[in-house]
Amino acid sequence: MIPNSMPRSFMKLVLSAAVAATLAASPVQARDATRGDDSAAIIAALLGLVTLGVLLSGNDDEPTYPSGHVARPYKPTHPQVYPHRPHRPRGISKYRELPSSCLREYRTQTGRKIMFSNHCLSKEFKYARDLPRSCESTVVVKNRKGVYVTRRGYKPDCLSKRGYRATRAY
Repeated sequence: MIPNSMPRSFMKLVLSAAVAATLAASPVQARDATRGDDSAAIIAALLGLVTLGVLLSGNDDEPTYPSGHVARPYKPTHPQVYPHRPHRPRGISKYRELPSSCLREYRTQTGRKIMFSNHCLSKEFKYARDLPRSCESTVVVKNRKGVYVTRRGYKPDCLSKRGYRATRAY
């Protein structure tokens, strides 16, 4: 079907004017006015009016086309299964979670000290360089051979005051 560039109402007006002009311009026999037989003229006029009415009252509905695709939200047939994730308190990010496997207990001459090992954190914790230097501490301990050595680490209470915490070992 060829799409129309003119509106239907304008096309109907032009078509009806063309039909009316054709009927008005058609040759009519000259008749005697005294005869009084106007039945043919009445029938022709009625036929012209019916034709004009049919043309004007044509089907006003636009042609219907298949509706095509109707957009609907996607609903999966199977329920979505999400992996279980442990509950994380608000405000705690992975940036602030220290591995509890790095907690070490050191026996010094002054007593027992618990610290996060600097060596372990540099291996296990991605953001070890960003830890506050004010929480860093050094202790002197005896190794297995009986030689005094220094160990560097971070104090857990100092780190917890600055928002860090140890994760649970699974």
